[in-house]
Amino acid sequence: MAGTVLNAILLGLLILAAILCILAPLTALGVMFWHWHRELKETMRLRQARSTQVR
Repeated sequence: MAGTVLNAILLGLLILAAILCILAPLTALGVMFWHWHRELKETMRLRQARSTQVR
């Protein structure tokens, strides 16, 4: 009985570790992409504002 419970707990930990190993890099890439997209949008806004200034 104790062996079965221990196996179930270890299997749950293994599944949790596998999910974490898959989602952690994807989350990091998503955050990096979000920052890059935000920075690109800000750069385009500044470029547009500079090109429309009255000289």
